[in-house]
Amino acid sequence: MSGPLTNLPDEGLPKDGEPVLEEKDVRDLVRLLGETAAMSSPDEQRQHVMRGLAAFIDADAWVWGVSPLLLPGQQPVYVFRHTHGFDETRMTRFLQAVEHPDSGAMTAPLAEAMIGAQSRVTRELARIIPMERFNSSAAKPFWDAADIGPLLLSIGPVPGVGTSVVGFYRRLGQPDFTPRETRMAHIVLTEMPWLHEVDMPHAAARTVPRLTPRQRLIINQLVSGHSRKVIAVELGLSENTIHGYVREIYSHLGVHSQAELVARFTRGDGKDG
Repeated sequence: MSGPLTNLPDEGLPKDGEPVLEEKDVRDLVRLLGETAAMSSPDEQRQHVMRGLAAFIDADAWVWGVSPLLLPGQQPVYVFRHTHGFDETRMTRFLQAVEHPDSGAMTAPLAEAMIGAQSRVTRELARIIPMERFNSSAAKPFWDAADIGPLLLSIGPVPGVGTSVVGFYRRLGQPDFTPRETRMAHIVLTEMPWLHEVDMPHAAARTVPRLTPRQRLIINQLVSGHSRKVIAVELGLSENTIHGYVREIYSHLGVHSQAELVARFTRGDGKDG
């Protein structure tokens, strides 16, 4: 671990600056970090961390991925490596919400905070943008369709390759994430920095910004293991149309099958050693 749990940035603290973690919280986090450090596979470590954090902060869905493009004023691009809590329909709705231009615009303050701090920032929705702004956004119906209300995002720079992106979500009508819960997530996600780099698809994601929004949506579905038939049904398109998009994606990335595509985003192309 990188240092004592008390020697961390003030992410997740209330405005009066008082600590928000109780002794039990700290014990839980130390146990989770210890269990994770004992595992040998980075994929297992990431999933164990996320399952543990989701239980601590009562999140019903989460994602862990990378962004080769996350800059204020530009539409963010994401590739998600690990996801939980999304069936095929909800995943499609989530990706449509993420790809909405106004979702990108609302992410700008978080990206600006990360760039200014040159380190990870972790915030619940109300500390990213005013709730009035979110509720009046043209993207809000897309988030509603995905049954996502409260959210908590954590982003951090990975020098030379891009940005690590983690999100926790609750269903519509659930209570907002609290500063205490944000603090817990921030501590764990900063204490194991290698998990944001090792075996993550930063290299494979570099050319994804050159794909169209529809292609980016489909590539995330393919990497998540969805079949072309399922993608066609969820997007309301013909299978032939989806085949065309998939051919373009394969050509762009130099792969020939979904298995090869998934391998590219999990094991790389073998040219990094």
